[in-house]
Amino acid sequence: MIKKIVFACDAGMGSSAMGATTLNKKLKAAGLDIKVVHTAIEDVPSDAELIVTHTSLGNRARKEHPNVEVVTINSFVGAPEYDQLVKKLSGK
Repeated sequence: MIKKIVFACDAGMGSSAMGATTLNKKLKAAGLDIKVVHTAIEDVPSDAELIVTHTSLGNRARKEHPNVEVVTINSFVGAPEYDQLVKKLSGK
């Protein structure tokens, strides 16, 4: 089971912080205890188990972290991928 999700964007502050907050709320509502952090794409920690990033940064994340699943989204706010990810992680 995944225990840590990393949201990554260019600077690691604006869009990834909003996305991390949104996903964290959805995970908690689903009863999942998964840590969600945000960071710049070049600072993704080695203990990341899943990376969520903008579509434009997906290839970079996959190249730098080949053993970590990468989920790409087009918008950090209101993306349907959040609900899909929560559903997948909850096994529903």
